[in-house]
Amino acid sequence: MSKSDPDSAIFMEDTVKDVNRKINGAFCPPKIVHENPIFDYVKYIVFGFNETFLVERLEKWGGNKLYNSYEELVSDYE
Repeated sequence: MSKSDPDSAIFMEDTVKDVNRKINGAFCPPKIVHENPIFDYVKYIVFGFNETFLVERLEKWGGNKLYNSYEELVSDYE
């Protein structure tokens, strides 16, 4: 992450709007979990505070999917 690019990291002082914008703009390589910052965020932040994770998808992509564990999400993504 480059310190010269403030959008390359999430900071403690970021607003909810900033965090959402940064995450929505993040690159998440297909089928790659290892060293994928989005998966680190989901593992430590989302599942660190929640028992489930809802991925909202259009019906043409299979509709919404509720994950009950990080491992279940990883299995689907890989």
